[in-house]
Amino acid sequence: MEAVFDGATVVAVDDERLCVWDLATGKLVLATDPDDIPRRAGRLVSLAVGVGVAVTGTEGGYLLLWDLADGRQLARTAAHSGDVFQVAISAGDGPAVLSLGGEDTDSMNLCFHDLDGLRRTGEVAVAGSTTCGGWTVLDGQRRAVTVGDGLLSVWDATAVQPTAQFPTTTNPYDAPVFLAGGAWVVLGEWRALRIIDLRDGTVHGTIRTDFTQRVGQVAVRGSLLFVAQAGSTEGRTNLLELADPLPQDDSDRPYFQNAVISGIGGRPVVVAVDKGGVFEIADAADGSGLVGPAGERRIVQRAAGGYPRLVSTTVAGRDLLVVMDRLRPTIVDPATGEIHTAPEPPLTPAVLHEVAARGGVIAAINLGGLLAVWDAATLTLRASVRLESRETTSLALVDLHGRTVVLTGTDAGGFRWFDSADLTELEPPGRFAERTGRTAPEGWDWPGPAAVRRLHVLGSAVLSVVGGTVTCADIATGESVGPALAHPGTVDAILPVVLDGVPVVATAGTDRVLRLWDIGTGSLIWSVALPEQVHRILSVTADQVVVHTSGYVMAVGPLTVLPSA
Repeated sequence: MEAVFDGATVVAVDDERLCVWDLATGKLVLATDPDDIPRRAGRLVSLAVGVGVAVTGTEGGYLLLWDLADGRQLARTAAHSGDVFQVAISAGDGPAVLSLGGEDTDSMNLCFHDLDGLRRTGEVAVAGSTTCGGWTVLDGQRRAVTVGDGLLSVWDATAVQPTAQFPTTTNPYDAPVFLAGGAWVVLGEWRALRIIDLRDGTVHGTIRTDFTQRVGQVAVRGSLLFVAQAGSTEGRTNLLELADPLPQDDSDRPYFQNAVISGIGGRPVVVAVDKGGVFEIADAADGSGLVGPAGERRIVQRAAGGYPRLVSTTVAGRDLLVVMDRLRPTIVDPATGEIHTAPEPPLTPAVLHEVAARGGVIAAINLGGLLAVWDAATLTLRASVRLESRETTSLALVDLHGRTVVLTGTDAGGFRWFDSADLTELEPPGRFAERTGRTAPEGWDWPGPAAVRRLHVLGSAVLSVVGGTVTCADIATGESVGPALAHPGTVDAILPVVLDGVPVVATAGTDRVLRLWDIGTGSLIWSVALPEQVHRILSVTADQVVVHTSGYVMAVGPLTVLPSA
């Protein structure tokens, strides 16, 4: 139920015993007798260690005092009417014990006891859900600290009354930890840590984790915080370094719906768009040095609604963004903030599915099966053609014998080829003629297991994804370029690049592992587990991989220190 490090040992409790192990050898050096626990006390549920003894709380409201040298029970007392949720030992002058307990989290009592004999020295009812408590020294005085029901309280244990109380948005269930000589407390909340000054309630900083659930236990040593997630079986942890100054929470922190790599003056930048249609621009190398028109960090382009699709393209030597949420492209210049939208209205109201841009051409298809192409320089519509609804699952633009061709992947695992000038369908080149299935699925199971889920182009090769397999083929002949790359789960994102003259591809999928492969040999160069599933891989360099996850843009690297598979 609980475990505590104590010097060269670790102390823990299960239902009916307190146990001590030697950390150096792993040997069990002490285990108490289950018969020492009164039957009416119930199971052991909480633990505190200090000054050579341990105090355990039980589900029946008892406190039990143990000698860690020989396992003798030194004292016992009935302290609460129900579970003892939290116990803590103060090792200062006149060692004392704090306990929090009650029949449920809505009827809690805070009790203080002398450590010697567990004699009760004070008791007070506290706000419901107060299950977090501990000791600190504040301005030379011993103080107890409790948190619960939106209230942080600092207590004088002698007078059994609060010396200060502050509202808080946190509601932790584990023991608090302290910084700045005991003057600051670190409290966990939903996916973040708050560092609060116990003298005036000031929030000195907010540190975001990558958790999917609330913060659980926190440990501090020097400038490092080790944090474990609660409320989940993932076993997710973070090692965080305390910055100076501490990071402050941004109440307007954006939730990025999509992101892409572009350029400003030859400098690679990440451009991410939030739910309001606002673009954030950041240096792609390290996320700092935000750049943009007139030194601004934002460009406002209000989307008409829906999920914005982003791709980057080059027109007349300028790096531009193509932004679409329906079949009507908008061009954004990240260097100047200029915005131009196609003059024609959207072709249909159907939901946009895929967008691609290459060689002065923009191509897009919606879930209704309407495929359209535009001239990127003028945003004039070149052509449109109706395909089977939900037949097309992926889209790319490729160079084939000197002309730009629209390549679509189908739900049945095939490919279709179209001239980008007028969308005339072309004969598939070489062995691609063997993959022409296009049947649209029945029902809502889409895309199906055979679907070409992703298409990407690297030089004269096209990479495709079917389920958990990535294949690479020559665009002109359809012949394989390197072996198939097999994954344990479905692949959702790929990005091929050339690093130090070697064609490689980064992949990510449902197993939340980011991988880098040598395309020619099929060998795995490195892999690293990520906290969230990747929606899109934005860039791959010799130093890092930049990805877009649910609401975030994340840089993973440096690659030289990432673990090998």
